[in-house]
Amino acid sequence: MPARSTSSPRESNRSKKKRHRYIGFVVVEPESGIDREKLKAGLRYHCRKLFGDSWEEVGLRLTRFNGKEGMVHCYHIYKDKVINLLNSMEKIFNQRVNIKTIGTSGTIKSLNRKFFGGRLRKEHDPDYMKRFGRG
Repeated sequence: MPARSTSSPRESNRSKKKRHRYIGFVVVEPESGIDREKLKAGLRYHCRKLFGDSWEEVGLRLTRFNGKEGMVHCYHIYKDKVINLLNSMEKIFNQRVNIKTIGTSGTIKSLNRKFFGGRLRKEHDPDYMKRFGRG
């Protein structure tokens, strides 16, 4: 007789599902902030360097950013590695940077409310505006 699994079918499906995580961060250096496109390119470069050919599976993308504060998206199994990646970034295009993570959440809304006081709006995200024909 085969051994019975102690987990329900629902639990096994949940463990396979890619759950989203949003990580909040602050650009400490340079004090003037950093350009959105430079940051996106830097994140992509450092992600490829850390994860190699599987970098796309991480789901890393800049979700909201206002020049000094922002949030990135990744999948839950990569959360700790993405936090380490953000905290360890020292240079982007030969420009010294210092990025500190401040918190994580499963939703944009709760991360924005808890750590940014609701300051990070969709309007600060030109990629969002382009997707919906407003930019």
